Amino acid sequence: MEFILKFFVEGWNSLTDSFVLKAILSGAAAVAIWLIGIKHVQILGVFILLVFIDLFTKWAAIAYQMLIDEYGYDKDQIAVWEKYRAIPLAFEKGLISSRYMRKGFVFKVLTYIAATMAAVLFDEMSGQRQFAVSLVWLYLGSCEFLSIMENLRDGGNAMLGKFLDLIRTKIENKVKL
Repeated sequence: MEFILKFFVEGWNSLTDSFVLKAILSGAAAVAIWLIGIKHVQILGVFILLVFIDLFTKWAAIAYQMLIDEYGYDKDQIAVWEKYRAIPLAFEKGLISSRYMRKGFVFKVLTYIAATMAAVLFDEMSGQRQFAVSLVWLYLGSCEFLSIMENLRDGGNAMLGKFLDLIRTKIENKVKL
């Protein structure tokens, strides 16, 4: 119980450091983005949300595996809430590293920005309207979606394994791998 309290206290402290500045800047940025109506930045917000969901489901999958490997849980008997409740314990045991996850988050967001900028330039150069940008968004969004589905499968949702097999088969049939 102590590790859960410690986890929440550290999270709270991290959130509240320079809270006023963070709140003012994020509020100003949110208002500016929606008032200006820059679709590229709005989609970046959606992509960031997908990355957060991806990280959270990855943490749950790691915690699920920890419950099986280290605590001897029967994988068919683990309740959904138990793997989420075990995330702070997985952090404490060092199975989840916020530094590693933070690097992955920053890399994904920078990749999104660079790919979107290149696509905008390509569309401008070619005279196409949102052709390359749509492809970039579709590819990056699909990668995050599939990663979330894989994390959910690895976190004990066996039904998603069948879904991912179906997708893999469809892709292999199209590409003829």
